Amino acid sequence: MFHSRTNRRRFLGMSLGAAMTPALLSFLSSCAPGKKPVASGGWDGREIKFAHGAGLCNMPLFYSAEKQLFAKYGFKGTAALTPMPADVAVQLATGQVEMAVIPFTNAIAAYTQGASFQVVAGSGVEGLVIVAKPEIKSFADLKGKKVATFQADTLDVIVYDYLKKEGMTYDDVEMVYLGDSTELLNAYLAGQVDAVSHIEPYATKAKTQTNGNILGNGVDIYGSGYPDCVLAVRNEIIENEPEMVKDVIRVFFEAQYEIENNFEGAAQATIDKYYKTDMESLLASAQAQPPGVDVRDKRNFMYERAESMKELNYINMDLDDNFVNFSLLEDVIAESPELWERVKVKVTV
Repeated sequence: MFHSRTNRRRFLGMSLGAAMTPALLSFLSSCAPGKKPVASGGWDGREIKFAHGAGLCNMPLFYSAEKQLFAKYGFKGTAALTPMPADVAVQLATGQVEMAVIPFTNAIAAYTQGASFQVVAGSGVEGLVIVAKPEIKSFADLKGKKVATFQADTLDVIVYDYLKKEGMTYDDVEMVYLGDSTELLNAYLAGQVDAVSHIEPYATKAKTQTNGNILGNGVDIYGSGYPDCVLAVRNEIIENEPEMVKDVIRVFFEAQYEIENNFEGAAQATIDKYYKTDMESLLASAQAQPPGVDVRDKRNFMYERAESMKELNYINMDLDDNFVNFSLLEDVIAESPELWERVKVKVTV
């Protein structure tokens, strides 16, 4: 069931590296959807499949798909089946999907393996929460304890960054890597691990159901509005269909506005199908991980986390300047300022 800390250094070779051989990349790219927009400027029934995770940071995608917000721009957005969080990066990198809402650290791991995509906008901010048993009140109390999370995820890196801040390392704890959000939550609730680094709405349930302690939520070390999930798009789509990509960003802005102004309605539209939790926990977690499309000021933050990933041996090279490309996001804000002006989470420059 558990994947021990000793497996961490073999992560890339076992997952992303194995998935993205040149031959497989070429084959899957040739099979990827490639229907071009019609001459009239519409998209003629074009369907975009998105890989995704399971946290609240994915809600702009989930809400847009359920409310069919993409239809306004003449195409359909589908949240594709993604079995495990780590599979999001593989699906995007190999061309099985054209876009993904993905934790930016997973995107970094895939990108440095030669994947051809870029981060074009944000999706959700904050919401990375480390919850521990009631008797564990500080990171120092974690020494020798089991901490569960996802591998190479933002949830993994935040544990490392907190421990580093406290003068500790991963050698001071036993990291346990699990496969999906429900498994991760259940391991903590069952007492199989001592702490869990989880996303919302599952972190809220972990805390309330065990009367646990929140050791950190990222804001104290990262600052407010730090990104978790981002919108990543394959390069050929950015190059060949930039207007469609901009329309996707517009849809995300529209979804952000509606979620911010009626979270209960958004929760009702997405619970059960996307969030395997109870409505009380989902509503209680609303403020902890809000949607956030405009993360233009967080570029350096993402690159700084890449340094942590190098220290963890998840990547072995520097992140180049092309990983983040906010030019289309800038275009949308300039061309449709009304979408940007009405959302709450945004960069005010």
